[in-house]
Amino acid sequence: MIFFDIDGTLIDHLSASAAASLALYDEYPGQIPFSRAEFPVVWESIMDVHYNRFTRGEISLWEQRRARIRDSFGSPEMTDAEAHERYYVFIREYENLTRAYDDVAPCLEKLAGHKLGIISNGVGDQQLGKLRRAGIVDHFTVMAFPEDTGFGKPHPSIFQEACRRAGEDPRHCIYVGDDLINDIHASHALGIRPIWVDRVGSTTSSVPAQRITSLIQLAEVLEGLTDTSCLKETASPQRTQSPTEELPQRSVPQ
Repeated sequence: MIFFDIDGTLIDHLSASAAASLALYDEYPGQIPFSRAEFPVVWESIMDVHYNRFTRGEISLWEQRRARIRDSFGSPEMTDAEAHERYYVFIREYENLTRAYDDVAPCLEKLAGHKLGIISNGVGDQQLGKLRRAGIVDHFTVMAFPEDTGFGKPHPSIFQEACRRAGEDPRHCIYVGDDLINDIHASHALGIRPIWVDRVGSTTSSVPAQRITSLIQLAEVLEGLTDTSCLKETASPQRTQSPTEELPQRSVPQ
């Protein structure tokens, strides 16, 4: 089984997030205590802090979303309803802008016949939406998201659950991702073979993974492995979809 990360590996999260953060900034002129030029980077940094709390099981999905908005506006006293209203401005724009990288479709075409899955730190409903809009969701037969185990990467439980759903020993699986901590080191610690998608051309060394700079290179890397029999499709397994979280109604925020 070949598992993929989504954001930064299959889907260009950063470009969509940067543009959507500017839409949020422009919607509330003078209310965000950062310059417009610096806000996309600030927004992403704030998101990382609170989303990591969510993946560790410390706060709920909507608690981290509200915390991101309050920190971005420098307004810890902001009500839940106000935070939700602002978050919807961002997420509407973000979901309209998410796109697959150009190398994704040709990569998946070359991997026809392989068993493919997803292990993502994003919420299942939102992540499935990204894959559907990109037209690639049907390539994947097994998926695992934080709500399936209560934890996200780098916690081992999400990798273990994905392997359990696939019916595979972790040692017979591959994980393709872009984040050194959440994807590469975490999967390697469980015996999964990691492949690092280094789209920015990092100079980091001593990484326990095969490094590629484009998914176009993935098929060639897989051909170089000594035993790929466990990666081939032998049946048509049922898709395993995660439970989805309902968004709070705008009239009655949760």
